[in-house]
Amino acid sequence: MWLPFTAKLSVTFGNGQLHILNAACPVSARKTRLFVPICRNFDKDAPLQDTLDFNHQVFGEDKDIVEEQYPEDLPIALQDEVHIAGDKSSIAYRKGLAALGLGRSFTP
Repeated sequence: MWLPFTAKLSVTFGNGQLHILNAACPVSARKTRLFVPICRNFDKDAPLQDTLDFNHQVFGEDKDIVEEQYPEDLPIALQDEVHIAGDKSSIAYRKGLAALGLGRSFTP
């Protein structure tokens, strides 16, 4: 993570790695533009479109869920939500924001 707005997800497969960079750019208090470059070090001659299509599908599903969440502010206090093992990166991100002194409104 490169706080407060960037994180990288690396997925290891048997024959290589897929890297997804999530770089958020706040546009306003309630809107964020997300830049998501994707790269891989396997299947170098294979078309990338299948990988891109899959990631667009995942983000589309996430978008529907995220846009229905209330309150809209990201809870920094971990006890405000229930977490599962799959939330490891989200937990680390929120801990990092808290360590920066950022709170509910993302101001020091």
